[in-house]
Amino acid sequence: MISRLLVLGQFGSIAVLLIGGGWQLPWWAWSLFILGLLVFGWAALSLGRNNFTILPDPREGNTLSQAGIYRLVRHPMYTAVLLCGVGVSFGAPSVWRWIALGVCLVLLLVKVRYEEGLLTARHPDYQERMKGVARLLPGVW
Repeated sequence: MISRLLVLGQFGSIAVLLIGGGWQLPWWAWSLFILGLLVFGWAALSLGRNNFTILPDPREGNTLSQAGIYRLVRHPMYTAVLLCGVGVSFGAPSVWRWIALGVCLVLLLVKVRYEEGLLTARHPDYQERMKGVARLLPGVW
């Protein structure tokens, strides 16, 4: 139930980020948005089909991915969402986008903690294997 609520909130926030303002973005905002899309694509390719799910719950028989971008970031798809959200929120600001970006950030931070708890329960060596790998942004967190 918690997983579905987190995903529902995340997708609702993404929808508001996409429709909550104009799309006359400056070049740097487009750059952030496109970077977010590229990070998402790289993450999807690095993760593999058996591990991909929109829910924070690990799929049955999943493995811990440490390939591609997962060598650098534990949750690159969340990073991708935030890059896109920052691009549109700063590039074509609106009150709705600012609220949605804040809600999305909080939900993703909660989702990171929740998902890592589930991964640790499924893979007891998760914390050890993830030492030195940033959660969302290399060199920051």
